[in-house]
Amino acid sequence: MRTDPFELPVSRRTFLRASAAVGAGIASSSIATRAAAAPQLKKATLRLNWTAKGEFTPLYVAREKGFFQEQGLEVEILEGKSGTQAVQVVGTGNDTFGFVPSIQVVQGINQGIPVKVTGTFGRATGMCWASWPEVPLGGPKALEGRKVSISSASTFFQVWPAFAKRHKLDLGKIETVNADPSARNGLFLSRRLDIMADIFVANDFVILESRAKQKLNVMMLSDLDFDPVGYVLIAHRPVLERDPDLVRRFTRATQKGFQHMVESPKDAIAIMTKLYGERLGPEIIEGQVSRLLTLVNREPGLGISSDRAWQRSLDLLHEAGVIDKKLPLAEYFTNDFIQA
Repeated sequence: MRTDPFELPVSRRTFLRASAAVGAGIASSSIATRAAAAPQLKKATLRLNWTAKGEFTPLYVAREKGFFQEQGLEVEILEGKSGTQAVQVVGTGNDTFGFVPSIQVVQGINQGIPVKVTGTFGRATGMCWASWPEVPLGGPKALEGRKVSISSASTFFQVWPAFAKRHKLDLGKIETVNADPSARNGLFLSRRLDIMADIFVANDFVILESRAKQKLNVMMLSDLDFDPVGYVLIAHRPVLERDPDLVRRFTRATQKGFQHMVESPKDAIAIMTKLYGERLGPEIIEGQVSRLLTLVNREPGLGISSDRAWQRSLDLLHEAGVIDKKLPLAEYFTNDFIQA
């Protein structure tokens, strides 16, 4: 009877099968051991106040460059619909952290919403005016005799009465146009408006100037000392108490994202363009990041909340009637979690 030269004896086959099973078991055990040894990433969510835009670049940089992961975190960045909504969802604990303009945060804290600022990353909101080249913006009086966009849905609308009073503007000489934010750009570009007084330099202004296809005049409200601190990082208060280490790691990773943008703006722009260039446009992202660099809070240190800046902001908001009371500064922010 012919024997297949490649057929092993039964005992030999049995031995090999047993050895393979043992080897597989050892390998499986080794993989399981390594998996158990690898630290588990702690999950957290970050709620934005709006859809993705260049102003949020440092947060995406922190994620894409692995700064959150270095801190043992797995972070989901979620787009939002408004600053007020973002404060509310963080206040309920549905989201762990939020990145929101300070005005809505101050309003929320005054209303008892349990959030707190762990980093102040915007020295100002970036509220600005824009006008056509032939319409000079030499100061507050530039509004008189002009058609000016001041939407009731805008941030500037909230402080407009106090601004007009402080600078003794003759409201009878200013034709204010309460245009919907979605329509005001069209009104300006068709030259039915002289001045856009309710936009942000690192967001709307960049888009407007791109569509106008010419350099526009711009005036910053911060140059008139009438702009509160800008974007801040907030955390759900119970998380601060329950897991301060998480808050510290998240805040420092965010700080590192901003630092990278400041030190390597071209790389930051490239990261955001890869993610959202198709939606926003590469030119818009580059313009927004370039403008954002001028707004980053670097005094007394990157992201550190200043008593002086916050007190000035609260005074401004109280004077404008945006808030009816000023709480102690410690109710609004802490520097305990940021890298000094």
